[in-house]
Amino acid sequence: MRLPILWPVLVTAILPTAAVATSPTFVSVPFVGCRSDGQMGPQPAPMRHATPRVSTRVASQLAYYEAADGIGVLAPRRWHCFGTYGSNGSGLFVSPARFDPRKFFSGHPFGSRASAVEIETRYGGTSGRWGVADAIARYFPAYRGFLTSAFEGLDRGPLPSGPYPRDRLGRHGANFVRYTTPPHVKGEGTAWTFAPSADPVEGLAMLSGPISEPDLLNVRVRLPARERDLAAVIFATAEADQRRPR
Repeated sequence: MRLPILWPVLVTAILPTAAVATSPTFVSVPFVGCRSDGQMGPQPAPMRHATPRVSTRVASQLAYYEAADGIGVLAPRRWHCFGTYGSNGSGLFVSPARFDPRKFFSGHPFGSRASAVEIETRYGGTSGRWGVADAIARYFPAYRGFLTSAFEGLDRGPLPSGPYPRDRLGRHGANFVRYTTPPHVKGEGTAWTFAPSADPVEGLAMLSGPISEPDLLNVRVRLPARERDLAAVIFATAEADQRRPR
């Protein structure tokens, strides 16, 4: 007569254990502060604070790198980083090899062929509007009104008529696009900081803010084949952070 009473208790005790065994576990990754330089001079690396939580499946491979102005990105652990900032936007470059920060201010593309992760923002209400306009012309027709309103009285110059011809476009919405620039090709992934190499560059371009004056986020990732699965986590975290209310 006790079995009808005991079975619900047993099932209740067993099911949560099974759920825990099959559910992913998320943990915070280490924080790495990055030195930066820009309009107001050199800035020290920021102090440690809370970092994104990622699945334990990849957490041991990643760290969160951040510059003094708050721009940050996930990238493989034990890499080197350097940030830039100004009225037009900011950027953060993370690479396994040490590099000369002066190259970022040399007036021509940095042209790195190494594995790297880069995140940059361009502000539509400042001189960053040229970068925003280029992205709108290539990927975001819903925002084309900005191309007229933001350049009143300014020489906008010629704009592209669409995506780079050899890039492969993935997920695409009204304000975001995922893309891949193949090896040895000039495209969205290799237009500035990255030079073409034997490895592809994966990227995310995303607009945020009012449609009349949007800002642009661009994340570019070039990883060796053994670490390429980390790109999905890097992009998902950057996209979630961009969508979070400020």
